[in-house]
Amino acid sequence: MKKQHSNLIQCGIYQTPSRVWLENTWRDLEERSNQGFFLSWAWIGTWFDCFVDDFILVEARRGTAVVGLGIFVKQTDKMSAIPIKTKYHLHRTGIQQQDQIWIEYNDFLIDASHEEVAREAMIESFAYWIDKGEAIVIGASDGAKFDHVEMLGLHKRTLWETSNYVLNLDELRSKQLSVLQFLSRNSRYQISRSIRKYSELGDITLQKASDIGEAKAMLALAKPFHLARWNQERARSGFANPDFEYFHERLIERGLQDGLVELYHIKVGSETLSVMYNFKYDNHVYFYLCAINYNLEGAQYKPGLVSHYLLINKALEEGATSYDFMGGTARYKDTFSNMKGTLCVNQYEHPSSLLRFESAVRRTKSWWKSEKR
Repeated sequence: MKKQHSNLIQCGIYQTPSRVWLENTWRDLEERSNQGFFLSWAWIGTWFDCFVDDFILVEARRGTAVVGLGIFVKQTDKMSAIPIKTKYHLHRTGIQQQDQIWIEYNDFLIDASHEEVAREAMIESFAYWIDKGEAIVIGASDGAKFDHVEMLGLHKRTLWETSNYVLNLDELRSKQLSVLQFLSRNSRYQISRSIRKYSELGDITLQKASDIGEAKAMLALAKPFHLARWNQERARSGFANPDFEYFHERLIERGLQDGLVELYHIKVGSETLSVMYNFKYDNHVYFYLCAINYNLEGAQYKPGLVSHYLLINKALEEGATSYDFMGGTARYKDTFSNMKGTLCVNQYEHPSSLLRFESAVRRTKSWWKSEKR
């Protein structure tokens, strides 16, 4: 254990402390934080149960009060069984199959009244704790929150970056706008026309899972539709990954009855239009996954737009603060959102000969690809 001090914030680093203590302390701090669903114990506790054995905890205290917590998992990159570099992943394991559950808005869990100073103290403590040849990986996060790391002399490399999109529903309420009134004329037309066309096939119904069994059945229903749409893509569907399925079944068990997990079966007559999988936390709705039945698709059908329109309307009626599409560029997200940001996964490490070698290799690969094009 090593400690650093910053503006009355004292940090400690511990190897695999008691899980019972951690859960109780995390839940208590969560009540004083405002950092969203992915840092709730519902998500973090499920991640722990599914994937984590050994871990490193960074704890920040102000006096006797815990004001910050962060969990790192150590993973060593290898090449032909030869260790290359040890990395510490914040709230991820560094194993691609396990990290496909895809945490977003990743950060330390921090008391809202000490957010900036605690974050700086915690990352500074951990940066000094790791060896010079090791690295810290943080994401998917608002990268600007960790600008302080570069001031410590660490090199930043962005491993992945995308836009994130949010519809601020309070803004619609303040302007007394319906969802359709907020949208462009073309989007209004496409949604209205699609609803009319679907109505020719039968009534459009929206069924919310009322218990764990029903929610798991909806998740199973989503699987073939999601595989059919995404499994030929480079990233592939999470439903092709047993770790992904196992995690979300456990998350449903942990979060459905508390209203943190929501699954919806949208139907046209007796046919499935889509299955929508969202999270709801602190009055914010987070869109996580949509599985669409493209067998119903035609030139005048817009199943994604209609599905989101129905759920956004529901969120607006129920008083939700926002409908968050999270990371990933897509036209429909841009259509519905009134706020846009950036999410990234960054790697931070001390300057070293190995880092210079890796940078040279990346530059050579980039040059070679451009020459081939």
